[in-house]
Amino acid sequence: MKKLVSLLLGLSGALCYGIVAGGAHASEAAVIIDNSQPISSQVELLMRKKAGTMVETCVAIPAKYKVSFNYTSPEETLFSVHYHQDGKVLLAYDEDKRSALTSQFTTKLDQNYCFTWVNSKGKTNDGVILLEYEATPI
Repeated sequence: MKKLVSLLLGLSGALCYGIVAGGAHASEAAVIIDNSQPISSQVELLMRKKAGTMVETCVAIPAKYKVSFNYTSPEETLFSVHYHQDGKVLLAYDEDKRSALTSQFTTKLDQNYCFTWVNSKGKTNDGVILLEYEATPI
């Protein structure tokens, strides 16, 4: 059974949040794009300690936007930013294993971009990942 919670956040764009346990896909959410406004948010995500747990938050971002982001996690997790196109998962930001990161990437297509964290091995405790991002037209 697929589970996906979607919210429309005014000028912040469409935000999808999910703790993936059964196969939710960002491509299922409607892409609502306003290519003249900045998009920004602060998000808290609960990361369970069990190995293989994945959490993601997705946001609709137009093409030709610079996306600046930073996150902190209580422990190292595998991180990437991806989107779905023609049945494929494509990376907008390559995978990286860290507990904190500040970086940026440029969007090439109008898409739902998903910030994703995966526990590659079990952790001591559940933890909260804090993400801040801002996307601005180039």
